[in-house]
Amino acid sequence: MFLLIVLIVQLLKRRKIFNDSHIQAFDRLVTELALPATIFASLATSSITAEWVIPVLTMFLAILACILIAWGVCRLWGIPSATTKGSIVLLSAFGSTYTFASPLISMVFGPQSEEMSLGLMIGTFAVAIPFFTLGVFIATYFGATKGEDKHPATVLRNFLATPILITFVLGLCVSVVVTYLHVPGAGIFSDVFNDFFVVIRSSLDLLVWIAIGLLVRPVKLRTLAPFLALVVAVKMIIQPALVSYGAYAAGLQVMHQQVLFVMASMPAGAIAAVLADRCGCDGGLAAVLVICTYLISLVTIPLLLFAHGGFW
Repeated sequence: MFLLIVLIVQLLKRRKIFNDSHIQAFDRLVTELALPATIFASLATSSITAEWVIPVLTMFLAILACILIAWGVCRLWGIPSATTKGSIVLLSAFGSTYTFASPLISMVFGPQSEEMSLGLMIGTFAVAIPFFTLGVFIATYFGATKGEDKHPATVLRNFLATPILITFVLGLCVSVVVTYLHVPGAGIFSDVFNDFFVVIRSSLDLLVWIAIGLLVRPVKLRTLAPFLALVVAVKMIIQPALVSYGAYAAGLQVMHQQVLFVMASMPAGAIAAVLADRCGCDGGLAAVLVICTYLISLVTIPLLLFAHGGFW
């Protein structure tokens, strides 16, 4: 469905129904409405249990390691464009947890299974919250234009002023008040907003896929190939290996290991590509990389799961 919608959007662009002026609107709908609402809903309706702390921490540390690896390789390659570096680093670390992993886990284990609950917790606490903080900071830093001051204090100030972060923090505060402080009448408030969140969550995938379709542009193969190889190697091979080793070393249950491995094996995040473009990074390249990793994942995910089946 993802690839079909991207193709339809490209055809609509050729018919002049969509054009590049629509990209920013869809970027903002995804990063400042649909995704924050989805995260708020997850936070408002669930809480992390003690036994899930280690799996969440394992995934977060793997993401952090992938950020450092991708950044280091970009430095070694001497990539001159900061906007390109920003896109590569984001896509190498953050995968398609909401648009790919959650539906996959739901189909395999069931929507009401413990595996699905763990997947949602990992997606929220280990991926989404770092994405809305560290990911936004990375995109803000690398997305700064040549004329802008990249002093850490300036970047931090710009980062704290981003509508994406502000929206996320406000929503997080509301979720905490509703869920944990037991404010009188909060139940009615929660019911109304849960219905709202269900509608927004249902629209998230479509908004993301339309945004990716609008962002896609032609990229020369010799330009794309090394960046694609790097993203695939870090995100779809190294990250699953790190998570698998960490989970095994920590002595986690088989169920925890399975969910972590599936989450880590996902292709590059479509939402990460939208964020990259929203913050001034190379959104066109990011969109092409996302589509390529989705296609490659049709081969790598079954192979990785098959190869590690004996490990469990």
